[in-house]
Amino acid sequence: MNIYFDRLCKEAYMRCKYEEDVKEIVQETIYKAYRNISSLKEPQYFKTWLSRILINVANDYLRKKGMVDLELDEKAYIKEVVVEDRVEIKIDLYNAIDTLEDKYKDAIILRYINDLKIEDISKILDRPINTIKTHLRKALKDMKKLLKEGYLNE
Repeated sequence: MNIYFDRLCKEAYMRCKYEEDVKEIVQETIYKAYRNISSLKEPQYFKTWLSRILINVANDYLRKKGMVDLELDEKAYIKEVVVEDRVEIKIDLYNAIDTLEDKYKDAIILRYINDLKIEDISKILDRPINTIKTHLRKALKDMKKLLKEGYLNE
């Protein structure tokens, strides 16, 4: 778990934006992983299995808290804004990801933030490979349109 802790926190933060919620989600993910480790059939897929647990825990947590449609919260980005211009670009990308539907957001985060292969994403999300490819194309197209229009900079 120590190896994947930072990645879990980053992925949880991408989904909820609040530090306290991230702690809850990661803690619950780790608890469920330890509790259900016997259900992991192939150890080489541990990272994939763990990501799937986190996605389910985060979605359940946000649904219970009534935060399914998160509004953009500027305070969530204060730590990152202070650094330099390049970070602002990264923030715009994160904001663009936030505007996506959950199915697209999951695919983008797993592919480009967690650097997983499309086949692994397909297993995590339990969707066909071609569906994942379609979700990625659609998400990138939507994000590109948002970033080009400058919608996020207002």
